[in-house]
Amino acid sequence: MNNMMPLHNNKSTANNGFTLIELVVVIIILGIIAIIALPRFVDLGQDARIASVKTTGGAFSSAITLAHIKWAAMGYSGPADNLAIFSQAGTDGELDMNQWGYPAQNYPPYEASPRLNNVNDCLSVWPTLLQDGPSVSSSANKDTSDYQAQYINPDQCRYYFNLLPLISIYYDSRNGQVLVDSDPNR
Repeated sequence: MNNMMPLHNNKSTANNGFTLIELVVVIIILGIIAIIALPRFVDLGQDARIASVKTTGGAFSSAITLAHIKWAAMGYSGPADNLAIFSQAGTDGELDMNQWGYPAQNYPPYEASPRLNNVNDCLSVWPTLLQDGPSVSSSANKDTSDYQAQYINPDQCRYYFNLLPLISIYYDSRNGQVLVDSDPNR
């Protein structure tokens, strides 16, 4: 009979596992990938803060525009004192508009030509426009407020984000311009 079975197979049997060297190489590659990718994930918190400031800046800009539109729609062509921007009781929803028709301050006494000309004016415009928005103060302490208001030039304010002070919102009451500086590395 020709049905003889060989006593042993001449072909060597292959191992079905990984060698130690292959495992070490895979671990090293995963480590390199982790080192490259980890900073991207660590910066997610900073990216979220930057997005928050951009959103706040957009809301502030929209509120400035709406106040200017209301000023124009009511027929003003110069300063307006205690203009009711939002329908609320008291002076919370009122703004003093400057000669260009942009928010300059929020004070109940009459002023013939209101101007944004000190930090208190910067502090008064913010909460009137951003009802229930982030807090603002003249302090850079993040436990005191979300933003620090600074008067920087005639008719101009800058609101620094206290968690990342290099990020800010700039407001120019001469033309209603609102800019968000979102470069934390400047």
